[in-house]
Amino acid sequence: MQLVLLAGDLGEKYGKQHEYYNLQTPADAIKLLCFNYPQLKQELIEAHHNGVGYKVIQGGASMGYDELQLPFGSKPLLVVPVISGSGGSTGQILLGVGLVALAIINPAVGFGLGGAAGFGAGAVAGAASATLGATLVAAGGTLGIGLILSGTAQLLSPQPQLGNLGGDRIRGKGTSVRGPGPDGVTRGGSGEQSYAFSGPANTVGTGATLPVIYGRVITGGHLLAANLEVSDDSDPLKLETQKPSLRTLKINSDKLKRELKPCGGIDSKRDVLPIKVSNLPGKRQKISKVFGKNQDQQIETGAQYTTGTGGSNRPQLEYKKNKDKRDELDVIFSVNRGLYDYVAAEGTTKIDGFITYKITVAITRGGSDIDVASAQVTLQGLVNESQNFTYGHRMEMPSVDKRNGDGMDLTVEIIDAAVHDNATFELQGYGYRLLTG
Repeated sequence: MQLVLLAGDLGEKYGKQHEYYNLQTPADAIKLLCFNYPQLKQELIEAHHNGVGYKVIQGGASMGYDELQLPFGSKPLLVVPVISGSGGSTGQILLGVGLVALAIINPAVGFGLGGAAGFGAGAVAGAASATLGATLVAAGGTLGIGLILSGTAQLLSPQPQLGNLGGDRIRGKGTSVRGPGPDGVTRGGSGEQSYAFSGPANTVGTGATLPVIYGRVITGGHLLAANLEVSDDSDPLKLETQKPSLRTLKINSDKLKRELKPCGGIDSKRDVLPIKVSNLPGKRQKISKVFGKNQDQQIETGAQYTTGTGGSNRPQLEYKKNKDKRDELDVIFSVNRGLYDYVAAEGTTKIDGFITYKITVAITRGGSDIDVASAQVTLQGLVNESQNFTYGHRMEMPSVDKRNGDGMDLTVEIIDAAVHDNATFELQGYGYRLLTG
């Protein structure tokens, strides 16, 4: 016997549990369900219009279109509705029209081939009807259906891309990094930036949404309030969770070292010399934008700075590529008065502090604005208030036709932070190859 489970609204309408025998593949299960419940077939075909996709899970793992043709396996098969925009794992969110097409069309018809150029997501959705199989076959014969259906996943949850290039052409790849967020067991030490559930943990950041659950999940609750009182003076956790030091510093969960090394997708190093000269034409620009106490912007979500402020005399570096090795742009930051947070009120146990920020580099003068590199970075560590430190990132720059020598701007936006009140976070400046290897 093989078990197929329908979660959420599907289970309410068509039954939560279905028993079959001699199924060869998960696609066979979808096919039988569509034959037994014609209304289910029609609902799958039209679901994407309502912003609904599906996850097909077996043995705890989500399956892609190509995996639906693999042997069924011994574990129950679970079909779960997924609301549009519920996360970044688009590769495993399947369109209902794709499930129907895969289950009903003869599996021998060219799955995984690449002969369907120009037959994209809109065409697949438009072909969803009672004659879906015949329409798809007539459209291309031996189609790369697996490739087509994978592309339609973007209809459900499109991901952000770098800016529109207009008439300019980018050659090469600029830095494009999204860090995972900080590590730890509390928000102060982790602040894990998931968009749904990260497991059965009773921790959540301020302003979190209340997700709607489809199917069965194991999850903790949202903690609304907590109080921690340390009463044992001999308990080392009363002072700090680890020994404060520059060695605790991390970038995107990787140790930040004195050498220029990859850290979570972006080359970084600490113990960088501060930028002392205000500017060196064509080489570097000093910015000295400070976030924190007694500043116009605090270290908090939404605070941001763009070098493009200040009118025609704004500090701006020229965009250079493939000349004097100026394809590597370095961004220098410093943190003063330490980096840490408290587990509760001030005076309680010190824990890791963190700042998550996004760097965007754009060509903004000489033509249309073009984002050429971006990185979302998390700085984390436990550093005492008596210690200041300077560090930097290296961003790779692509080549953009007809824009060499045009003006370039840098934007730094704080995404999230948990630091003590006296800390300051400074964008010192940026320039070409300021960091040594």
